[in-house]
Amino acid sequence: MSRTWTGCLSALLAICLVWPTASHAEAPLPSEPGDDLLINQTYDAVVGLLFRDYSLQGNGHVDYRTARHILSISYDDPTSEEPDVAEFPLFYWYDADQNGQWAMWVDREETGRQIDAVRYDWKQGEDLLTLYQNLRNPS
Repeated sequence: MSRTWTGCLSALLAICLVWPTASHAEAPLPSEPGDDLLINQTYDAVVGLLFRDYSLQGNGHVDYRTARHILSISYDDPTSEEPDVAEFPLFYWYDADQNGQWAMWVDREETGRQIDAVRYDWKQGEDLLTLYQNLRNPS
């Protein structure tokens, strides 16, 4: 595994571990809203994801977030403000009650169909990190 791939995987797993994902509510994942409800957009070139924050209730409070794979970034073009990204998100976060209890979904095939997105349990990432640490430091 190359160092770049290993670094990106580690960073993505770290984000998954610290991102609020636990939710007791069983609210279904709504469809991704349009740009009219977009609050903020940022990207992290290190982990290779573009994050989009939305307010589904339209009150300015972020309650829905997506993350898309970055396909390319044009560093030579100063007029380019956004990276080229996948058509559909890989990750979705939703806080149905706007109370900080986020639920996370992953659409591994990035189809954009809510039926293909499955709940993501943060412990999956914890297991991967534990496994990765054991591989790096065998006893």
